[in-house]
Amino acid sequence: MSTRAGHDPRLVISIILVTMAMGMLDAISLLHLKIFAGYMTATVLLMAVHIATSESVVLSGFEAIGLYLLGALAGGRLARRNRTTRLDVGDILLIVGSIVGLTALEWAVQPPGCTYITLGLLAFAMGLQTSATRHAKVADMSLPAATMLLHGLAHNSTFAGGTNPGTWRRLAAISSLFVGAVIGTLTSSHSISIAIALAAAIILIAGGLLHVREHKLLARLDRLTMH
Repeated sequence: MSTRAGHDPRLVISIILVTMAMGMLDAISLLHLKIFAGYMTATVLLMAVHIATSESVVLSGFEAIGLYLLGALAGGRLARRNRTTRLDVGDILLIVGSIVGLTALEWAVQPPGCTYITLGLLAFAMGLQTSATRHAKVADMSLPAATMLLHGLAHNSTFAGGTNPGTWRRLAAISSLFVGAVIGTLTSSHSISIAIALAAAIILIAGGLLHVREHKLLARLDRLTMH
């Protein structure tokens, strides 16, 4: 079943969940790793600022970008199999959730080089995740970022002569990103490993949702994503 705009309603809900998890993980990585593991625009800008101010976060930035690109390469391969979009995205999200869960375990164990291992695993996972959300092709939601969502709200509003398509979807995604960042900040202040594990659980739920067979209760998702 799909929405008026051609979007699978379960894909929309899954991506909103993933957006919350990405808000959590980017907040955690910024606070505790001092660089973004998934938001590459901010990572590039932070690297430039650190170079200009002679601070030593540039190596972490290169690591994040490199592993993100590797994740994107792997995600691109996985997204181009001969399966339905729902199952392709679901498979990738299950892999992402597993990697993030492994990262939570790794942080709890605290091996040598823990910070760099954590950053690398999260960056790789987020590269994969972005492949999943891009493959889903839901308008304005190919990345867990607020810029296009906010722009879409204004650009397509009645005040701009539009018809407000996708308003619910955009507001839900912005709220999820914000709430996720708050949850990630508060939870990681008590336990970083638990915070990462919680994000992993949300991503696994999002991926699992795409593998569940049709059910009358799931049909309600169609009505939720119609506007």
